[in-house]
Amino acid sequence: MARFEEYKDPPEALSGIGVVELPCLDTMPFLAAAMAAKSFADFGAEVIKVEPPRIGARERQLGPFRDEMPDPETGGLHLYLNTNKLGVTLELESSRARAVLMRMLERADIVFNPNMPACCERLGLDWRTLTARFPKLIVVSATYFGADSRYRDYRGGDLIATHMSGVGFETPWHQVTDPPNQPPLKLAGRQADYLTGYTAAAAAMAAVFDRQHSGRGQHIDVSQWLAMVSMLRPNIGVYSHESPEAPIFERTRNRIKRGAQWVYPARDGWVSFNAGTDRFWRGWKTVMGNPEWMDAEMFASPVARAAHIDAIEAAIIDWLAGETRDSAFQKAQAEHVPCFPVHTPAEVAENAQYKARRFFVDHDHPSAREVRMPGAPCRFSATPWRIKRGAPRLGEHNRKIFVERLDLPESEFQSLKSEQVI
Repeated sequence: MARFEEYKDPPEALSGIGVVELPCLDTMPFLAAAMAAKSFADFGAEVIKVEPPRIGARERQLGPFRDEMPDPETGGLHLYLNTNKLGVTLELESSRARAVLMRMLERADIVFNPNMPACCERLGLDWRTLTARFPKLIVVSATYFGADSRYRDYRGGDLIATHMSGVGFETPWHQVTDPPNQPPLKLAGRQADYLTGYTAAAAAMAAVFDRQHSGRGQHIDVSQWLAMVSMLRPNIGVYSHESPEAPIFERTRNRIKRGAQWVYPARDGWVSFNAGTDRFWRGWKTVMGNPEWMDAEMFASPVARAAHIDAIEAAIIDWLAGETRDSAFQKAQAEHVPCFPVHTPAEVAENAQYKARRFFVDHDHPSAREVRMPGAPCRFSATPWRIKRGAPRLGEHNRKIFVERLDLPESEFQSLKSEQVI
């Protein structure tokens, strides 16, 4: 594999893998490639992030910003998505800049491309061109609907993928009682973008292993829409294997509440709770002090309880009104009943369990100063996840990559700068 840069101990899981991340050239932010590349960078691959000159990548404009002052170097999303990456600028509308990019791709193992097919074909960055020119390169197209699908030329996005996949239809689960006035919800943030990025990263890693045997690169076509469809595995199983007359089949066809909710009000907030199985029901009976009503025949089985769920929920809400989130959590957990507090983002950041596991990590950034962010998605003992450098400043590594790495003559480097294509 191409080896862009060597690092000192401890060893890193993906050391020796070279990745190029192309910018999203659409005016609408699409963060899948940034997330995919971060997944590689944080485990030791050398990732070169390509950004447009002057404005930079789209996530730089999204904040939240340090001290609430818009600054492309201090936005929280940029600081998180671009850890451990090297940053260069290239104006890909320029043929001279694209020629420099091609020299970068000659040394790369993987390229993540988040642009729509028509844009890629116009610029000569489509997967067919790249795989033909670089037979060992793993070309990952991360698009809204796939590089070659019937919808390839349609714009999508987080909201569209959420609802076109069915995930929006499922949200909120078990709480809709008035469909005309309770429309499907949007997931918080840009979860479809991030899921697409993780899907692309996993597929790229599989291609790396395949290349060890075949010696060839390949094209990987990742669709945001289909990545989100993968989140509805139970529904696919129901439609594939259940009878249309089955209750669970009917449940997948509409959003009407058919069972217990998942989130209930407590004295100081909300708790997530589920006592649907017989085992959990017995545990919850102990938690509530074995009230006589829970022994009634109408609550003797899961089916019977589902038929009388409104009465159960009224009793649960009444009981929780006298409990704090933490007391309900502690009592339920003691009886092995699923229950946990619903925390605010600030409470999550101060959560004792996350602190004990050292999930949040701090590092110093030259522009944003001290930054705290989520840490390792998984832990490897021999090749640990770590932040070696913060997100790059715009064009920070232009000289390092273009002059020192690619041997671009100084005169050409200055010419590209004067034309504002780097």
